[in-house]
Amino acid sequence: MSTFRLSLAALILAIAPSVYSQATFPSPVLTGVTPLGGKPGSTIELSLRGTDLDAPQAVLIAGRQIPLSTITKASVALPTDLPVGIHDLHFVGRYGVSNPRVFQVDAHDTVISTGTNLKEDKAQPVKLGTAIEGVFKATTPQWFVFEAKKGQGISLAFDGHRFDTRTELLATVLDTSGRELARTRQGSLSFTAAADGTYRLRVHELMHRVGDDFGFRLALDPPAPSKQKRHVSQKKLTIPSTVTGDFQGLHVFDLAFKAGDKFVIEVFSHQLGHATDPHLVIENLKPDGTTTAQAEVADAPAMAPAPSIKADNHDPSYAYEAKADGAFRITLSDAFATALPFELRVTPTGSTRLLALPTILPKVANAKTGEVGFANVLRGGIHAIEVAALNHTSLSEAIELKADKLPVGVTSLGGFIGKGQSIGFIAFQAAADAPTAACLVSSLPESLSVSFAIADAARDNLLQRTAGPPAIGVSSLSTPAAIQTAQKDLIEVSADGKVEIALKAVRHAEFTDALKLKALGLIDAAKAPEADIPAKAADGKLTLDMKTLKLAPGDYGFILQGPAKMKVRRNLEELSEAEKKAKEAAEAVTKAKADKSPKAAELVKTAEKAKAEADKAVKDFTTKAVPKDATFIVWSNPIRLRVLAKK
Repeated sequence: MSTFRLSLAALILAIAPSVYSQATFPSPVLTGVTPLGGKPGSTIELSLRGTDLDAPQAVLIAGRQIPLSTITKASVALPTDLPVGIHDLHFVGRYGVSNPRVFQVDAHDTVISTGTNLKEDKAQPVKLGTAIEGVFKATTPQWFVFEAKKGQGISLAFDGHRFDTRTELLATVLDTSGRELARTRQGSLSFTAAADGTYRLRVHELMHRVGDDFGFRLALDPPAPSKQKRHVSQKKLTIPSTVTGDFQGLHVFDLAFKAGDKFVIEVFSHQLGHATDPHLVIENLKPDGTTTAQAEVADAPAMAPAPSIKADNHDPSYAYEAKADGAFRITLSDAFATALPFELRVTPTGSTRLLALPTILPKVANAKTGEVGFANVLRGGIHAIEVAALNHTSLSEAIELKADKLPVGVTSLGGFIGKGQSIGFIAFQAAADAPTAACLVSSLPESLSVSFAIADAARDNLLQRTAGPPAIGVSSLSTPAAIQTAQKDLIEVSADGKVEIALKAVRHAEFTDALKLKALGLIDAAKAPEADIPAKAADGKLTLDMKTLKLAPGDYGFILQGPAKMKVRRNLEELSEAEKKAKEAAEAVTKAKADKSPKAAELVKTAEKAKAEADKAVKDFTTKAVPKDATFIVWSNPIRLRVLAKK
């Protein structure tokens, strides 16, 4: 799973404001995992934190479902063939699948910090080759002690953002006299013992912050070998070409092409997780060696339509269709003047990268919140995952979005990203009796994940990362409505015409409100056409005016989306079970009172105590099961549109 850090300034929440509030509805949100990792074949004591983690069913990791019966100190056996690496861990329960949290699988035995090692003389012994797990519960450092032979050493690194924690770690190695020998630099530490002896490792949170969100995992590995810098030797490029190297000064390449050639020049560095800002200068190279300006590119092309969450991309690309024979001189540099790696690619159509985006409820006007998002399809309903096609250019081909190996009762309705388009939606439909379940959508290799929800983006950073394939889950809740188009095949319209698309709303018995649906995927959401379905009505229509939309001839994919409010009752299963136990307790009291034995009084007392506890449970769950308004999102099936040339 590749990761890179996205700052608040690099993320634009572009969902159009709505009059609906961000009302809470049952959907699992995972906010923390303890421990942060484990060894294949080992049994760990797993604890999960979050909301709506009802009726635990499993954790989903590396495509495997591991059974789970509790979210607190659950004994979980990790499969022996679990791949080593950084994985996403999802919770699966009554309301579907949660957002991912990072879980590291490695070959290290894990040592859990005692939490009592807060003074140097209380340092906890550890061995090289193990992994230390801990949580900062106090502002004081945690101390560890290890033995090392001359020439033996450790390297360790921890990036809290990479592990979905808020921790900024500072680690220091000291000798027994307290002399500092090494400390973390940019999150990494490397130390080699100058002599046999005992050494101490001190770790603390940089800002002395404490709480469950401030955990760490440190693998005490041997020092990593120094990496050799990769210098670029290839200076003349052909179509296609891929060049790897490190940013050190300017890199200059010549590219010859023929009339009719179509190609994309693109750089990959920031997208590979490096803190770089590549810069391309492209000039026309004449036979006499002189040059004239062609283009200067600092960032990726603007995405059209814009996705609901725009991931920052500093890597430039340039699409070109040659009208005549010629040559380019390409100059590549890094605006940050780093010596970090890059890849320069010249390909006929470019390298499209698909990134699944989290779904969030419509926001109130001027809202500055940041939500974790969800991807659960309700029984009888449709849920769509938005997919951004990063690096898409005018030469990029259309993309069919598909998925298979889905949970029982779930069907993929597919999706489509048109030629030169930047976003699409892949939709899933659940049967009315589909069991709660989850799986990874393996056809989408990457997804964007929010590490922590925030209340005010003006005061807190929205921490996000690229995760592995998105998960789709099935909730036990029924959908308020599912929207279907009367025409399921391709819809055609001329570039100066209009088309009306008939809609059918399959409603839940308790949902009677009007629906306002926005057509997403054609143009930016703020200007997208809308469809209205009146209250209690089953029929509606969407009108698309091509003169207003100004769509060029070609094939497009889009979907309808809108909010729907419906009352939800939580904990119905627990209430039913509590009522059953209360009935049994009442019968036990009656039976005890009828007992004529010498122990009758004691039996009555015990039975009445059990009845009081059962009655209290019924009362508590009855309160929790009171119907409350919640806002959902309803979707249509994906719609394909072909815009023809003007008549």
